[in-house]
Amino acid sequence: MEKLRIMRKIWLLSIFLVIQASANMWISAGQAYGIEPRLLYAISKVESNVRPWVISVNYKKLSSSQSKKLYSMLRTKKIFYNTFTKVIEIDNQDINQAKGVISFLDSNHYPSFDIGLMQINSIHKKTLAKNGITLDALLDENCNLHVAAGILWNCYKKHKSTHKAINAYNGKTVGNPYYSKVFSILNNLLLPTEDVSKRLFYCVI
Repeated sequence: MEKLRIMRKIWLLSIFLVIQASANMWISAGQAYGIEPRLLYAISKVESNVRPWVISVNYKKLSSSQSKKLYSMLRTKKIFYNTFTKVIEIDNQDINQAKGVISFLDSNHYPSFDIGLMQINSIHKKTLAKNGITLDALLDENCNLHVAAGILWNCYKKHKSTHKAINAYNGKTVGNPYYSKVFSILNNLLLPTEDVSKRLFYCVI
């Protein structure tokens, strides 16, 4: 048991150092929108495993020709990818490679793809453009995080429920295990005596 406690403390310290090294962007975004910063980190862990250049494509929304064209492009350019139950996860190795993938998907009118740290969906393109934010800008982790915090805040404002807000961020409020996945990560970020579940959102509604 003592060994487990020590390992847990070391793990918590490593997370703290990661957050500090990121110029407190988690804290900054959390304070800007009234959201517990560790909730934002937990979501990023579930969404992208805290990787800023990952792009995911919902292949179930693609035509056969779109799927073939996408796979062909990825193989030709030797871009790493994995195909899961619903998505093709494109693991870009640098920001320029990621920009190329976004350009391909956007110019060829692919219907749904998620970008970066918090996996912001392309459905938000027009709203982002009105605020001077391009899809490429979402590859910047700080920009991506602040956009995501705003989306999550709006989910909470609409549903007035922590559970529903977190699920709504993932696109489905009912019958969605997403909330449990996020909380599994979040609980590992808490100290043994700490409970933040009642104050994850402290924004004024």
